[in-house]
Amino acid sequence: MAEDQLTVREIEAARIFEQGKENTLRTGKPLPIVFVPGVMGSRMRLVAHNELWDPDSKKNLIGWSMRSAERAAELLSVRTGMAEILSDPISWDKELEKIWRAVDPSGDPAFYGRQRGWGGVSQGYYYEILKALEIAFNSGAHAAGEHPVYAFGYDWRRTVSNGATLLARRIRHVLDKHGVDKVILVTHSMGGLVARYACAPAGCGVAGLVKGIVHVVQPCNGAVVAYRRFVEGLGNEKATGLEGKIFAGILGGTWWGYTMIMSGTEGPLQLMPNHVYEGWLTGPSGQVVPAAEIYADYLSGGPRSVVPELPVADLQTLLNEGFGDAPDALTRAAEARLVELDDEWDGRFPEFHEMRLRADRARAARALARWDVYRASLRSGVACAQSFHRLLAGYAHPRTFMLYAAGMPTETAYRWDLSPGRRAVPVAGGGDGTVPIVSAQGLDAGVSGHWAGAAPPRLALAEDVGAHEHSTCFVPDVNQRVVRRIQALRLLP
Repeated sequence: MAEDQLTVREIEAARIFEQGKENTLRTGKPLPIVFVPGVMGSRMRLVAHNELWDPDSKKNLIGWSMRSAERAAELLSVRTGMAEILSDPISWDKELEKIWRAVDPSGDPAFYGRQRGWGGVSQGYYYEILKALEIAFNSGAHAAGEHPVYAFGYDWRRTVSNGATLLARRIRHVLDKHGVDKVILVTHSMGGLVARYACAPAGCGVAGLVKGIVHVVQPCNGAVVAYRRFVEGLGNEKATGLEGKIFAGILGGTWWGYTMIMSGTEGPLQLMPNHVYEGWLTGPSGQVVPAAEIYADYLSGGPRSVVPELPVADLQTLLNEGFGDAPDALTRAAEARLVELDDEWDGRFPEFHEMRLRADRARAARALARWDVYRASLRSGVACAQSFHRLLAGYAHPRTFMLYAAGMPTETAYRWDLSPGRRAVPVAGGGDGTVPIVSAQGLDAGVSGHWAGAAPPRLALAEDVGAHEHSTCFVPDVNQRVVRRIQALRLLP
């Protein structure tokens, strides 16, 4: 395109871009890249139980899927202790050897796994993007170590703000190590929320240490599926075969199993649709629930909430499966309410007079007490999510790129006026299979406004990368789009 055909904004953007290129080439300083994974994408050891969460180990995941929801809930609860991010060596890759030997004279075989943090994130999901970035910016025209690529594993069970605090600490550590003042962040899914909170003035306030961010499939305003699993479980999941069964088993399968497991977490609750995601939930009469009132629905205790009373039929099923029998810490905590609940029995559940319960009165009361503990934890978690959503709001780092995916069937609404089994509404091409496109696009307007006339010419600030599935979106084409945006950020003043 000839210069006289360019808009004034494009001409100014090109001038700033070229000036940045000259400045960057002149300084020659390292510009580290830090990758932030999505929910469940970190590899960690649950210290109190000496249990691994390792998405790269099929054996480990099968073990999780075979546990009862009660046991999984106890193990994954943030209230039972801290998690240690793994730093195992990764499988050796000949293509990285030249870079490794140039930047690590000690010859540490766990260089990428431990020193760069790659061992703390799932290699199955993220190795290809980490490798693509390392090769693109530390070989060829670039000196080895010019743009060191780090991975930041974090405890996804905990609040996004907790992960953001640790990310801010990691950023400062990387900057100190290389003697520089800026990093570039690349995120996946919930990692985008972590990075935004780390940068936000109301969060950790490290935007000044970040030259720019490339977000990939970020659920800016949440995902309908995160709500649907609370009321339906994983029965409508599209994953099939062994992997689908493993995934469903890990998350409890049924709605009550999912509720038990999620009650002990905090971060995943912050992935539910937030207060600006309009029109996705309708009540039994077809009325749309206003987004600003969504938290009241979440906490109502009724069938549409994520903290419901346990229906009689479901309690009977759970009693048959031994619910509440395990003598773990959560059950012992519930025992304190046993007598009180036994006194309330007739008033709360008169239907039990008409049932032939296989459990005795005390056992059923203990199960109800245990369920109340889950409900109390969820109420606390949802309240925390509400505060987080309102605090983060529409904040975006002033130099942000957004990549998201559409083209796959995705649940975009949940309608209580439809019959059971049909309430989750999938739309063909509605998103990436998990995040609806309308949520992924939630920051587009703000991102465009931040860049104003400084955006790199002919490079989209927000782009649909096509029909890629949410958890496996880092394919070569997407990786190259990330690379191009880092190149643009690198060359900015």
